[in-house]
Amino acid sequence: MRQPSRKPTPKPSPTVVVANKQKAAIGQLESAILLWFNEADPISILVLATNAHDCYHALGKQIGKPSFHGEWIETMPHSFQKRAKYVQDFAKHGFKDLEENATFDAIFAEGLMVVSVDCHRDIFGKFTPLMALYAARMHTEHPNWTLPETLPQVVKDSGIIEEVGRGSRKQCFNSLYAAFASVYSALP
Repeated sequence: MRQPSRKPTPKPSPTVVVANKQKAAIGQLESAILLWFNEADPISILVLATNAHDCYHALGKQIGKPSFHGEWIETMPHSFQKRAKYVQDFAKHGFKDLEENATFDAIFAEGLMVVSVDCHRDIFGKFTPLMALYAARMHTEHPNWTLPETLPQVVKDSGIIEEVGRGSRKQCFNSLYAAFASVYSALP
C-alpha cells in the first residue's frame, strides 16, 4: 500500500507555483539552453542540464522511452565516468570539497542537453522552438552528435542550417530565435 504523500503544501497565494515533472524538465532544459546561447556560466548550465535530464529520463522510463545516456556513459572510460559524476556532485553538494576547485569540460553539459532534447522529442512528439534552434546549432558545432534526420523537418526544409552556424551562439540566438518561434507557432 502506498504511503500518503509527505510533501509540504503551502497555503494558496500569488507566489505559490504548481510544478510537475514535465514543467521541471522543460523549464530547466530551456534555462540551460538560454544560458548556453548567452555564453553564460558553465556550471549553472551543467546543473540545469543534469536536473533536466534526470526529469526526462524518469518521464521517458514511465512510458518505455528512457534516456540512452546511462547506457552510453557506461561505455565510456571509468576515468570519464568519475569526472562526470564528480563535477555534478561538486555543484550539487555545497560542502563537497568546499575549499577546492573543480575542473570540468563544459562539453559534458552540451551532451546532456542534446540527449534531453532528443528525449523531449521522443516523449512529446516535437521540439519547442528553443530546442529546435539548439539542435540546429549543435548540428553545426558537433555534426557527429546529431543526425540530420533527427532535426525537425521544418528546419531541414528551410535551408537555415548554414545560417545557424554563422557567428557566435549569442548572435545566432538574437538573429534567429524569433523566426524559429514564429514558424513553430504555425505548426499543429
